[in-house]
Amino acid sequence: MDKLIGFLKNKITERSSLEEIVNVFERMCSIPLEEDMILFETGTFTSFADEPMFQISLVRQFPNEDEEFYQVHVDIFYETDDENKKMSESIWDEDLSENIFDYIRNSKAFAYAKSKEYRKVKIWCDET
Repeated sequence: MDKLIGFLKNKITERSSLEEIVNVFERMCSIPLEEDMILFETGTFTSFADEPMFQISLVRQFPNEDEEFYQVHVDIFYETDDENKKMSESIWDEDLSENIFDYIRNSKAFAYAKSKEYRKVKIWCDET
């Protein structure tokens, strides 16, 4: 897990574009694990600043030793506006017939956000 977080923190900066962030996350997901799942989630949530912000979240989940899961997150935060307030989605890679990264790059949220300036990127890990 530390290797994955280190990889992301080493490659993603506050100046990285959305396309670069997704590319780095995709490369991190190619680091072999026995079993994993990938989540793509968007929506307006209360954020790090305790205010509602539009968020694009990329999550890689894999089992820990206690029959629970580690989750490696990359969250990208945007100011809310009338357009992004309507966007909300949550989908796991196992629920798709296509590659999840193709799905992400073809999503309405990605098309919207790639031309916008984000406020913050947060890279973190938790356990379920």
